[in-house]
Amino acid sequence: MTRRDALKVIVVSSLAPSLIPCLIEDVPATALKSLCSGRLAFVNLHTQERLQVKYLNKRGRFDRKALAKLNHLFRCYYDEKAYRIDPHLYLLLDAVRTKLHAGERTYQLLSGYRSPQYNQYLRKNGHGVARNSYHLKGMAADVCLEGVSLSDLGRTAAAFKVGGVGRYNDFIHMDVGPVRRW
Repeated sequence: MTRRDALKVIVVSSLAPSLIPCLIEDVPATALKSLCSGRLAFVNLHTQERLQVKYLNKRGRFDRKALAKLNHLFRCYYDEKAYRIDPHLYLLLDAVRTKLHAGERTYQLLSGYRSPQYNQYLRKNGHGVARNSYHLKGMAADVCLEGVSLSDLGRTAAAFKVGGVGRYNDFIHMDVGPVRRW
């Protein structure tokens, strides 16, 4: 937490105690932004689409056009349904890549948004996906990062203590839900 963030908490707590949870939730995002390059690169392994995008502008604000492109890339490939992805997920992915000194390396996206129909299909077919997966909420991604081991990727993501991190045989799950690890 920066001095500025601490001052915000002090000022807001004296004026409106009900606003504190909202302000505190934004502190991790502020900390992540300070580590971000503002750029991301992906290849969607199901569609083979590639995207290199600058999603943060010079002022550190989200670029709406870039977010729209990312949301499209993160769509459910099963039924082509797109969904608004939580921008904090992009911050996490960027911060992890930056912390790993992975430069402009490309994330391989296995799963971003997952439609309820596709999630149900996967559950019925024994894929072990969660009934209330954060993929359904646009808050999760299953990824690899070229040239980076899964153990390094998972360990670095978990160190941020921003959301859930799970290691699987072929990918790392990252989400911006509650902090947990598996």
